[in-house]
Amino acid sequence: MTENTVYVKKYGSGDGGFPVNEREIWRYCGYMGMAETVDDALKELLSEVRSELEGAFSYKVCYRRMELSWQDGMPVLPFGVQSGDLARCLAGSREVILFAATVGLEIDRHIARHQRFAPTKALLMQAYGAERVEGLCDGFCREIADQAAQEGLSCTARFSPGYGDLPLETQNDFFRLLDCSRQIGIALNESLLMTPSKSVTAIFGLGECVGEKRRHGCADCTGVDCAFRTV
Repeated sequence: MTENTVYVKKYGSGDGGFPVNEREIWRYCGYMGMAETVDDALKELLSEVRSELEGAFSYKVCYRRMELSWQDGMPVLPFGVQSGDLARCLAGSREVILFAATVGLEIDRHIARHQRFAPTKALLMQAYGAERVEGLCDGFCREIADQAAQEGLSCTARFSPGYGDLPLETQNDFFRLLDCSRQIGIALNESLLMTPSKSVTAIFGLGECVGEKRRHGCADCTGVDCAFRTV
């Protein structure tokens, strides 16, 4: 694998091979750990949403695998900033995977269609789209972890621009390094928002035994005031 090469993975339609986690959908709707309290009318509406969005997702990932060096306890990365939180996440890593993932633009079209006259349905679509892109990221990371295991390596948690002290402006570096627009059709505007909206950029490390230090999601983020925090 050449570190200057951007690789692209595309997954099937439907659920893309990533089972839907309805508890996560309800969490994105604000039912924090209380999915069992959702009333039957909302459950029926979610079922309707899932039927309407069948075939609407286009699962794509582009990524690079790069060697990682360290200087004074900080990872040497092709970013314009340094991040102590990212350094802790990547501790022990000798390589990194930079990636961008998207489930496509069709979900945004459906959300816009319902936003004015059916806001509850639009909210459920927002939550469903968020669950789908997170499922894609988790599935991609599992694939890389399985490949790394064959090399005697394990993976850290993934870390995205905007997490902890890693500025959101780092999005520009991800787009420069991954050529996201050309590879998988993600655009970045001046406000650092991505289109399609259900898109993610992230980095994670590879190394010997780094999995022993691995933490997941909210546990690895210092954003304690986040509405979606689970720990």
